[in-house]
Amino acid sequence: LVNPHTGVALQECPTCRGAIGSTAPSYVVRKIIDALPVSCAHKARGCEEKVKRGDLEAHVAVCDYAEATCPHAGCGATVFRPDLEAHAASCEWRVVPCPEGCGEDVTWRDLEGHLATECRKREVVCGKCGTKRTAEESEEHRKRHCPDREVECEVAGCG
Repeated sequence: LVNPHTGVALQECPTCRGAIGSTAPSYVVRKIIDALPVSCAHKARGCEEKVKRGDLEAHVAVCDYAEATCPHAGCGATVFRPDLEAHAASCEWRVVPCPEGCGEDVTWRDLEGHLATECRKREVVCGKCGTKRTAEESEEHRKRHCPDREVECEVAGCG
């Protein structure tokens, strides 16, 4: 196209301001294309929404049929977006505080083992006298307070 007043070749369309000679569709053609109805990108998963092509990206961003990945380290499960909250709340990889109050945070899947063998607040039984106490108190009990503990005789020369 040439400007009829100056005789200079135009670099852009006076109507849509698109570059002349560009392979991109014109503004008018883009508007027509963006108004066409298209299926959601998640149609194969069950979404039956038909949206304007120009609105497709916004729909896909909130589509209930989009997959979402569990946020808990170690899980990696993918679920439909609406199911993510329920999955995350019951995921075996979720981190929970120790219910005994030892201050440790452990994954749900490791909680049983933590309570059985690692928790400082778990109940243990003294192997000598049979009394119950927390694991963190047991060492002190065995060394100083257990009535059945072995003690060195304080009498000089006694073995």
